Amino acid sequence: MKVSWLGHACFEIVDSRGTRIVIDPFDETVGYEVPHVEADVVLVSHEHHDHNNVKAIRGDPQVVRSPGKHLAAGIEFRGVSTFHDEEKGKLRGRNTIFCFVVDGLRVCHLGDLGHLLGEDDLRSIGEVDVLMIPVGGVYTIDADGAKRVIEQIRPRLVFPMHFRSEEFDVAPVDLFLKGLEVERPGQSVSLTREKLPAAGWKVVQLDYGGPDR
Repeated sequence: MKVSWLGHACFEIVDSRGTRIVIDPFDETVGYEVPHVEADVVLVSHEHHDHNNVKAIRGDPQVVRSPGKHLAAGIEFRGVSTFHDEEKGKLRGRNTIFCFVVDGLRVCHLGDLGHLLGEDDLRSIGEVDVLMIPVGGVYTIDADGAKRVIEQIRPRLVFPMHFRSEEFDVAPVDLFLKGLEVERPGQSVSLTREKLPAAGWKVVQLDYGGPDR
């Protein structure tokens, strides 16, 4: 599968059949140009403007935006209900973590997770190969919280997201990356099971590739 970062918490995943999945498309308020890509499936972790701009996505995608199991474009997506803050949603509401398998790789996108995970959450998430995790704090877990969640989930590859941009004033990604070995493949990366680290986890930091791909 090919993973591209479109800015903020938005990723495009294309599988070996050409199926395109876009996660958490944003509007113009976060400092990146709004993504205008075509998709077969759009995942929305929660209904905030920097994660739910479905109308910007071209084509006629199936939209998945709630917890539970959903079948779209031949792929099963499992939504796990969590919270956007540490007070069980009292501050910013609920958040949906999405887990799915593409080309044999188990993918998990944490959306705007705002707390450490409980045992029930971890059981629902299951094993993870590829993790997209917020690191900017303020509205989500911060760099230290992200590292603790990584220890909980124990993925193989980690893609940081939801950090400072020109318009979005949260912590910069460098706070999370400090002291870590980081792979920087460019705007996108092609993944196979053979490319996963043999032990532990590593960070993949993608460059911003612009709104159109």
